[in-house]
Amino acid sequence: MMGETDPAESAPGTVRGGLGLDLGRNVIHGSDTEPGSAEREIQLFFDDDELLEYERIDETWL
Repeated sequence: MMGETDPAESAPGTVRGGLGLDLGRNVIHGSDTEPGSAEREIQLFFDDDELLEYERIDETWL
């Protein structure tokens, strides 16, 4: 869905393949699966007052 990191190597129909311009401006970012990566990266891009917590109304059904 995202495409390769380099948009020039991304397949048509992926986000980077359709919208990416170059490696430095590839439109989308994804974290790896290492525990803690998301928390570390969230702190790079967002201030604490920009983060919200919520409870899904369908959580008890899932």
